[in-house]
Amino acid sequence: MNALVRYEQARAALAECARIDEASEIRDKAAALAAYARQRDDHDLEVWVREIHLRACVRIGELSRELDRSEHGGFGGGSKIPPLGTSKAKALADAGITTSTAQRYEVLAGGRGEQAQAAGRAAMEAYFSRSRAEGAPPTMTGLRGAVRDAVHATLGPPHPRRQRVPATKIDVQPIGPDWVDWTGAVQDLARLECDLTSLASRSTALLPTLLHEARQASERLHTWINILEQTNDQAN
Repeated sequence: MNALVRYEQARAALAECARIDEASEIRDKAAALAAYARQRDDHDLEVWVREIHLRACVRIGELSRELDRSEHGGFGGGSKIPPLGTSKAKALADAGITTSTAQRYEVLAGGRGEQAQAAGRAAMEAYFSRSRAEGAPPTMTGLRGAVRDAVHATLGPPHPRRQRVPATKIDVQPIGPDWVDWTGAVQDLARLECDLTSLASRSTALLPTLLHEARQASERLHTWINILEQTNDQAN
């Protein structure tokens, strides 16, 4: 019952967020709670806090989308970010959100069109409802796929961009969503400005989990760097 109350409170707080930094704070707190729940093997807690984390990501996407309207004079001022005359890039930076992260979150929120947004919201609720019923923590990949499939079912698949025919045939593999996810995550990590010592001092209860995940990330980054260097050498 207490978990249900906290869940409803978090959902209500997200619905009332009018600033990206407010939603970002909820996102970060939910991520920390999810790590704690996994460490304690509290499966029920992990399910609902991961849902709140993803709902916060979607809310950030909605607010980021509104920044374009504000930037072009659609509205502004009050409690919204940004006031008229403030660029979207600056407003996102002030809230600690990179533009690449904001773009990914906007896709989670259904994109730009009203029909796509409605389809995305319906798909999100259905995905979370299924996740709770199955007792499986929702994931970013799962939510992204559910929203994408719903938008495509409503509006049809996106039109392929017209491409110039190269003079010579080049065997190039498609980039794919996994490439976008990985490189976007690496870019976010490279650009994120924070005091790592301060962050570690706030996470003493989660140190074993965080240390394990950091080592895994380090190994993957080392492998990635080696592959890029080899590929670059072969290309040159």
